[in-house]
Amino acid sequence: MCPPSSRARHPHPAAPLAPPETGSSACGLLILRLGRAAGVRLGSALAALEMRPHEFAVLSGLAETEPMSQGRLGERMRVHASNLVALIDGLEADGLVVRRRDPADRRRYMIELTAGGRRRLERARQAAEETEEELLAPLSEAERRRLHSYLTRVAAHACGGRSC
Repeated sequence: MCPPSSRARHPHPAAPLAPPETGSSACGLLILRLGRAAGVRLGSALAALEMRPHEFAVLSGLAETEPMSQGRLGERMRVHASNLVALIDGLEADGLVVRRRDPADRRRYMIELTAGGRRRLERARQAAEETEEELLAPLSEAERRRLHSYLTRVAAHACGGRSC
């Protein structure tokens, strides 16, 4: 069980504290709340760059192993094909990605970052790092490394060994 007191140390000023949770749902609720708070902060930082979190996720995913087929990108990101098409359409219209037919299989599209997409991704990564720095400010470097290790293990378990 997550210790209820760990949540009350450094509350976000806009987030009222709820009574301490007890029982097996305490960590799950804390993870949910933290995810929402982190999402709001990251969303605000990305909005200043005229980017949405899903666009950042697509650009980040492509940067890891590009070019990538549209279908594979959707699988890795766990995004429905029709939603991914709309995301890629917008990124392509902004000149951040290019979509080309795969020469090995003309039924498949390959997605790549453009130079502009790489620049935008770098600015978004900097904004994300600043957001993370602020979010994790109450933790020491050693605590941050442990937290990252724990989150990596939990994510691997929750996602069946695949990237979430």
